[in-house]
Amino acid sequence: MKKLFLSSLLALTAMVCFQINANAQFSKGDKLVRIGVGIFSIGANVSAEYGIMDDLGIGLYGSYERPTIGFGAFNYGYSDFQIGPRATYHLNNVLNMKDEKFDLYVSGGLLLRSYGYSDEYWRAYGYNFKTRYTSVNLLARVGANMNISNNLSAFADLGSGGSWVQAGISFKF
Repeated sequence: MKKLFLSSLLALTAMVCFQINANAQFSKGDKLVRIGVGIFSIGANVSAEYGIMDDLGIGLYGSYERPTIGFGAFNYGYSDFQIGPRATYHLNNVLNMKDEKFDLYVSGGLLLRSYGYSDEYWRAYGYNFKTRYTSVNLLARVGANMNISNNLSAFADLGSGGSWVQAGISFKF
């Protein structure tokens, strides 16, 4: 995972250095796929978006996290899988932004969440503490795409649903 993150970061840096002029406008009929990682937790996320009108897209979002923290006999870990519909509004026209390099957006939706937790500390004393539950979670994110070319951009966003801070690449079709 560390090698994947470092090579992705290196590739992203190279693409930013050799940037090509790009158009940030999100229009009706555009298709966008984002692939990212959680910055402060071990996880990955993916989303797909289709422009139903200028500045507004709908699609699907999914994320998975599985960090484990261990200190001697104490091991704590959880797995968190979330999936659901996502609506994204691109703010460039509303904010009257003239810079074609950036695309600011807000996203919202409802996610089906499957969360599991285990605590190995209690297992050493004869207890087996594990739990798993499913719930509905709110997706609320704000972020930005920085265009590298007409079909490729880097993104960063923050909010609820998946890792609190995420970054990755976007492909526009």
